[in-house]
Amino acid sequence: MRRFHVSFKVREGHDVVVVGGGTAGAIAGIAAARTGARTLVVEQQGHLGGTLAFGMSITGAVDASGRWALGGTGREVLQRLEAQGGATRAHLSEMYASVIGQSPEMLRIELLRMTLEAGAKLLFHSTLVDVTTDGQRVTGVVVANKNGLEKIPADIVVDATGDADVVARAGGRFTFGRPGDALAQPSSRIFLVGNVDIDRTFDYLENNPDDLQPPPGWRKPGTSVEGAEAADTPTVEHLRTTPGINIEGFAGLVRKAKAAGDLNVPRAWVGMYTYPGRREVGINFTRAHGVDGTDSDSITQAEVETQLQMADAVEFLRKYVPGFEGCYVVATPYQLGVRESRHVVGHYALTESDVLSGASFDDQIGRAAYALDIHDIGEGVVTGGRKVSGGGITIIPIEKSYGVPMRCLIPVDLSNVVVAGRSISAEHEAAGSVRGQAVCMMTGHAAGTIAALAAMDRVEPRNLNYDKAKETLLAQDAVIDVGEPLIAGVAR
Repeated sequence: MRRFHVSFKVREGHDVVVVGGGTAGAIAGIAAARTGARTLVVEQQGHLGGTLAFGMSITGAVDASGRWALGGTGREVLQRLEAQGGATRAHLSEMYASVIGQSPEMLRIELLRMTLEAGAKLLFHSTLVDVTTDGQRVTGVVVANKNGLEKIPADIVVDATGDADVVARAGGRFTFGRPGDALAQPSSRIFLVGNVDIDRTFDYLENNPDDLQPPPGWRKPGTSVEGAEAADTPTVEHLRTTPGINIEGFAGLVRKAKAAGDLNVPRAWVGMYTYPGRREVGINFTRAHGVDGTDSDSITQAEVETQLQMADAVEFLRKYVPGFEGCYVVATPYQLGVRESRHVVGHYALTESDVLSGASFDDQIGRAAYALDIHDIGEGVVTGGRKVSGGGITIIPIEKSYGVPMRCLIPVDLSNVVVAGRSISAEHEAAGSVRGQAVCMMTGHAAGTIAALAAMDRVEPRNLNYDKAKETLLAQDAVIDVGEPLIAGVAR
């Protein structure tokens, strides 16, 4: 390897620098600034929100027992959106426990407003390329942008990159994918189509109930009963009356299209996201296996693969799915959706048992209720105790929300880094829940608050007094223990 000496401009330092302004990072920046820290959010795109801007419905804000898991800044964003007509209230969902429909464009703007109101600064179109360190301490982050290379000094860094890039650049420990073969969940490109008559789609499902059977890996909350054998599987009436509902189905139509040679997408079901009163539907029907979300060549190949699959999927929808005959692509995501890559090694790693049992911890900083949602890594792989087909999903709704320990956000070998989002310390199976948007919003809120308190108290995050962190989070309306219940099945 050839080495080069480079120079870079040194920007103004901050108490807290949040690297990544996605689902977790945007919330972390707001929380850190509100807590009182001089905060900068660095984002490689020109907007905030990350995968929230893909347009998916938000699931897991409420658990299957009907109690809120999401609180604090994350819930506030959704409440502000609802007041503007940009989000639905939370409703119970038979497939994912709960669902909130949202308008991605309105959400981007609201996150921007809240960030500026909080007093945080922004640096868009800037990509992390390296860090500077002094032992276990990250003294600054180095970004590349139109100005060239710039160093940003920081007292505390929040790694909200999704791939634990700050931790990796600093030499911190991490795992990748699942143990043994390091395989990670497949990646996807979610897109939006317009000119859909969703009522005709519901009519079709009513007359063809086999196409509404959940994936074989779906499990009724609190039981071991799976797939089509489970009681209380989703009904068309439930779909019609639940705003922002997610649909997983159409397996029969997928098989028919593949048999006719009309479809070459490695998925067995179509995922759809609806929004009340609109003729636009989000589509989750692409898949790229074997993607390394930390490798540019691998990501490029997956970007190409899923874009071509998207075109294939639209032709399938037009030809086979009633109500979609005249559909067309309205919006595509700014990048591939990577479900899993690095997991930092923290002072505790969440397990599948923690997630499914509704575990609580002495140092929890929030609660989570996104389903254990693991897309098949490959054919014959054992997931959730069963061999999978390679084209399906294992979905286990969370009956009772589980706690996330503060220890999961703090790397074992870096003294001033806090992690937020899908790369927190969790085992592969548990990460299938941790990666959910509502969970990322919760860990973002906690990470931003912890980082701000540590910076202002001049202590390392791992030495921050937990009671102080908890007291501050509770004052910011976070849910730490048990959330309040829904009212008549609708969250208020």
